[in-house]
Parts: sequence; structure tokens; C-alpha cells
Amino acid sequence: MNRLGLRCAARANPQGLFAAPEVTRLNRSISIATIQHATGATGLADNHLTVTGNVDAVAAFRSDATGPSPGALPWLPRGLAFFPGDVPELSFQRLLPVEPHKGSVERASVWGSPADATEVKVSAGWPKSKGRTSVTYQFRTGAPPLRWLEAAATKHPSLRFGYKYAIPQARTAYEMEFQQARLIHKTQVSYSGWVWNHKARKPDLFADLKGLLRFPDGRVPKKRKLKVPDVEARLHAEGTYSRALALLSAQGGGAPEQGALQRAPHSQRKLFHTAVLPEFVAWLRSREGSKVAA
Repeated sequence: MNRLGLRCAARANPQGLFAAPEVTRLNRSISIATIQHATGATGLADNHLTVTGNVDAVAAFRSDATGPSPGALPWLPRGLAFFPGDVPELSFQRLLPVEPHKGSVERASVWGSPADATEVKVSAGWPKSKGRTSVTYQFRTGAPPLRWLEAAATKHPSLRFGYKYAIPQARTAYEMEFQQARLIHKTQVSYSGWVWNHKARKPDLFADLKGLLRFPDGRVPKKRKLKVPDVEARLHAEGTYSRALALLSAQGGGAPEQGALQRAPHSQRKLFHTAVLPEFVAWLRSREGSKVAA
């Protein structure tokens, strides 16, 4: 820029030549979003969080995870009416408040995700010993909310946070665990395995697989307990093994997830043998499995 250009710029921006105007921040946010999308660092994430610990400690976390009440948000206008349904069961706002006029880049810098949790489902975890409990959250975000998770683990050090997430666009999945406010485990896991564990409609698939066994009257023999090799052998004997793999391919919560289970023949058989069939055999022995007509 020549001297004339410098003088014009100084007059147009009296606060300083190098002060960043609003348009610069906007361009920067677009650039960051483009880079993150290209590298797969962010993207629509499916999240599964299980929090375990003392009953009172878990209750305290649930309070921190619930969306803030109107009185806790000082930037909201007074007299605005709210109803019970306005308070979500999971929000990053109470623990790490972000003013609503902040953009996605600012939210991502605070939470790790450019937007708050959506499609939230909360359920009780597996039964625990007396005085202990767990709660499970399933939700979607614009990216994994890792900064919020770290803040939650730091504030509630007595709790164990088991976190699993997948990014369908990148076909990747990870799991991590916090204990005593420290990250003690993090690893990449099989995306198809993640889809099987969190998206597949297992009861429907198991009912169909039972029909493919073609037992007389649809009843599983009770004289000896079936094992995985027995089930595989019967599927081959009845000529229905390929059909069983096709049913597995159709599982998933949506197009990306279904594609994850439509693997190469070797990978699909491995998933079927190591993950699907052991659960199916256990289901056959259960009360639910025995009641389902083949």
C-alpha cells in the first residue's frame, strides 16, 4: 500500500490502521470453517455420554447439564415468558455461558462445538451398587464438544465420564474416558462397530435372524445351548447366511450409518462374527428372544 493509501485507511479507521474490522472476523470465521470441514476436524457429530458416580454427584452434574433458567441469563429481557418445555435436558450454556450474539467460531472456542446439543435423549444407565448411579445422554452437535466435556469433568472430579462420538461424514469414531478430572483413555474405534452399538435396530435384526435359522415350529432347541459356531453352521446349512449379511447391511440410523455396515465381504463377516452373532446368541437365550416367533 502506498502513502496515499495509508492516509486514506487511517482516516477511514481512526481507531488504528491494524484494528480488525468486523468483516475481517467474518472472513476469518469462514476460512476456519472451510479448513475444519476439509480436514474432517469438525462435522455433524453423534454423541453418547455416560456419567457414573455417587447419586448426589450425578444429580449435581445433571443440574449443571440442564439448560439454564431465564434468570441465569442476564442478557435476556425481563418479563419474557418461559415454560417448562423451554429448558432442555442438556445444554452447554449453564456450565460455559456464551452470549447469543456470539458466532459459531466463538461458541466452538468455548464448547468445542459451534452449536448447542440437539436431539437430546436422556436415559438411566445400567444398575449400579447401592449409593451409585449413572445417566446416559445421546445427542447431536456441530462438532464434538470436547472443551465442555473437559470443563464438566474438572468441575465434577468424583464422576466418571465415558464419552463416545462419531462423525458420519468422515466415517470415524472415537471413545474417551475422564476420571478424577483427567483424561485417562482416548482411542479411535471402528466406525462400523460404533454404528452397530449405537444406531442399529438390534431387536428387529435379531427377530429376522431367528427366522433365518428355520427351526421346526420356530423354536430354538433347549437340549443344548447354541453357540456362535452352531448358529453360523445352521445359517450355512439353510442357505441363509448371505441373507443374514444383507440384513446387517440394511441396519443403521440413516444413509451414512447404513453405508458403514455395507462393508467389504471380509470386514462385514468379521463384524458379523465378532459382534453381531455373540449378542444374537445371548438374545436367543433371553426371555425376549424365546417369545419372538420366527
